[in-house]
Amino acid sequence: MKIGILGAGMIGGTVGRLWAEARHEVTFGVRHPERLHSMLSGLGGKAMAGSALDAVAGADVVLAAIPFRAWPGVAAEIAAALGDKVLLDATVPDPPRDGARGDAALARKDGVAFAVAPLLPRAKLVRAFSTVMWTTLQSQAHRAGDRIGIPLAGDDAGAIALAGELVRDAGFDPVVVGPLSQARRFDPGTAVFDSGMSGRQVRAALGVA
Repeated sequence: MKIGILGAGMIGGTVGRLWAEARHEVTFGVRHPERLHSMLSGLGGKAMAGSALDAVAGADVVLAAIPFRAWPGVAAEIAAALGDKVLLDATVPDPPRDGARGDAALARKDGVAFAVAPLLPRAKLVRAFSTVMWTTLQSQAHRAGDRIGIPLAGDDAGAIALAGELVRDAGFDPVVVGPLSQARRFDPGTAVFDSGMSGRQVRAALGVA
């Protein structure tokens, strides 16, 4: 599968490496692609870097792992190329970093997802990889026994199925929570956020099958 990743930081870089190791074609979209030479060389030619537009235009699915404050500008840049593709949104507001935009997103009663969805209304948005620390993703992928749970929420059944497949390819257990309106159940401040729970534990905590 061709996967575009917006950002190559802790989450994007970690998940991108796991997907490259699973033989997906990964393109990181960043402002300075030349700075990723060292990281890309460690992936044995299984990943590339370019602009955000490069990453989105050739992708079957896109993962967003950018600072939350960057969303308005990035959304305007990629909207036409993204169209109605599947967008896995791993972005999490961090008020010290993201300022008023982060505060406003965290204060929403309908959840963080709805601070992003209106910016890219055609995209098939799925909240994914938004609850687990990058160090856990890095160290616990493909672990034996119960794997780390990755909650998913989105309104398109096909997008959810694709997200689940990619979560498994990265070495984790996809937990389908429900439509996008249910993503607030695993937003910052909830019981499962940054908990390191297994998929079984996440299901029990959220009461999902």
